[in-house]
Amino acid sequence: MNSLLASLTDTPQPAFQFDQVEQRAGATLQHGPNNDRVYLMSLGQADPVEVLCEVHHLADQHGYGKIFAKLPHNRAEPFLKQGYQVEARIPGFYPNADALFLGHYPDPDRARLSQPEMLTSVLRQATRALTAVPDSAPSPAIRRLDEQDVEAMAKLYARVFPSYPFPITDPGFLLETLADNVAYFGVEQQGQLVALASAEQCFRSGTVEMTDFATAAEARGQGWAQHLLARMEQAMTEQGHRVAYTIARAVSVGMNRTFARAGYQMAGTLNNNTQISGQIESMNVWYKSLAGN
Repeated sequence: MNSLLASLTDTPQPAFQFDQVEQRAGATLQHGPNNDRVYLMSLGQADPVEVLCEVHHLADQHGYGKIFAKLPHNRAEPFLKQGYQVEARIPGFYPNADALFLGHYPDPDRARLSQPEMLTSVLRQATRALTAVPDSAPSPAIRRLDEQDVEAMAKLYARVFPSYPFPITDPGFLLETLADNVAYFGVEQQGQLVALASAEQCFRSGTVEMTDFATAAEARGQGWAQHLLARMEQAMTEQGHRVAYTIARAVSVGMNRTFARAGYQMAGTLNNNTQISGQIESMNVWYKSLAGN
């Protein structure tokens, strides 16, 4: 795999700079101008007060418009005392705690939704008259992807997303995540990868984020997102994960409907949270217990 990674990283990549992920004050943070935010991805065993000071230092230093934090509810008090708002909550996310998704806005304009009525309409459409999806996926079968697929995966992501919060159009990045904690699943038609998605696993908490769904234009309307989600749920349940969740574009009727139809529950909306396809968008958080799968 090392030789494959070397060959992929030798391939010239765009000059665009993604937000960096790093360890600070014992926690995992992502920050940068792409999303114009600091994101506390994992508190780990760090001191919440020290981490709070660090994220505010970063936000002040770089002028970021939002601070976004995901952490256990029983360790969130220092953030709540500083005026952080609960934007979403997933019960039982951690073995002994709920997950809180908190928002704080150094730039007050970042907190304002430009079209709240549209987001309400999307949710209404996504949850209206839900119908069951057939258990069996049509041929060809969905399969788990591996390191030999990363070039095709990167090309499909580049076709679907003009920009994205993470460098999923970089084969080297995909290879690294495959070797770490991310499982990718895809669909081929006539030898071409036409749809894929990923399951980003947290082995410590037993949770998995269902994310990075992409379908080529010529394969849309065939229900691949729904079938990919079902296949990933099956695989992640077999690997012992307890809770599945997603952070879906709030403007997408299709993606919100995919999760609502699969029995996920709404946890809340992250206001103006994520840069995707060239603009900062609000995101809906959905979750589901895998215990009954």
